[in-house]
Amino acid sequence: MSAEAAKLCTNCSNPLVDVYCARCGEKQPSHHDLTVGHFLHETVHELIHLDSKLFRTLRELMVKPGQLTAEYFAGRKKRYIAPIRLFLTLFAITFIAYSAFKPVAIYSLEGLMSMDPKNQLKPRLQQSAAKRGISYEQLATRIEVRWQKNMSLVSMASILSIAVLLKLLYFRRYFTEHLVFGTHYMCFSYAMSLLYWPIYLLIGMRQDTPNYVLTVVGSIIACVYIYLALRRVYGQGGGITLLKSIAVWVGTFVTSLVLMAGSLVVALITVLRAS
Repeated sequence: MSAEAAKLCTNCSNPLVDVYCARCGEKQPSHHDLTVGHFLHETVHELIHLDSKLFRTLRELMVKPGQLTAEYFAGRKKRYIAPIRLFLTLFAITFIAYSAFKPVAIYSLEGLMSMDPKNQLKPRLQQSAAKRGISYEQLATRIEVRWQKNMSLVSMASILSIAVLLKLLYFRRYFTEHLVFGTHYMCFSYAMSLLYWPIYLLIGMRQDTPNYVLTVVGSIIACVYIYLALRRVYGQGGGITLLKSIAVWVGTFVTSLVLMAGSLVVALITVLRAS
C-alpha cells in the first residue's frame, strides 16, 4: 500500500513524474520542506513574484489601454493578475478609501443633503428618527451602512452593463471578450479613483469649481482611455471607435448613477421599514 501511494500525486492521485505531478503540477512533499531555509525561500519567492506581477499588471493597465485584455486572449495570462481578482482588490481598496474617511465619503447622507437645495429629505428623516425614538445621526448611520452594503453587492453589475453595451456595438465578438474588457476598464476606473483620493481629501467633495474641474478632467481621461483600449482590442477605424468610446463612457456613467441611486433607495426603504 505504501509503495502504491508513493507513486500517486498527493493532490490529485495521478501517477507522478519525477518531483512534480504531470497533471496538476503539485510538488511532492519531502523532508526538505520542513526546514526553516525552505520556508524562508518560499516566502521570499512568493513576495517577489507577487510584487513583480502586481507591478506589471498595474503598469499595463494604466499606461497601455487595452493591453491587458489583448494579452489575456493572446494566451499570456500567467504574467498578470487575473481580471476578476484585480477588480475585487481595487474595488475593495477604493470602497474603503471612499467610505472610511468622512471628508471623502461617497456613501454619506450629508453629501446627499448638499444636492437637496429645498432641504426636503433631512426634515423627513428627522421626523422618522423621532418616531422611532432614536437620533437623526443613528438613523443616518444605519442608512449609510445599508447603502454601502448594497453597493458592494452590485459592484459587478457595472462590468455586466459594459459587456452588454459592447455586445451591441461589436455583436460579432464573443461576450466573454466584452466581459474581460469591461473588467479591465472598471479596474482602471478604480485605480484612477485612488489617484484622485488625495486631491478630494484636500479640497473636499462638494459642488464647487475645483470638483467640477476634476470631474471634467477625469471624464476626458476616461474617454481617451476607452478610445485607445477599443482601438487596441477591437481594431476598428478611428472615427467609428470614437463614437463607440463615447457611447461606452456614457453608458458607464449612467450605470454608475443608477446603481448609486438604486442602492440608496433600497437602503432607505429597508432601514425605514425595519426601524
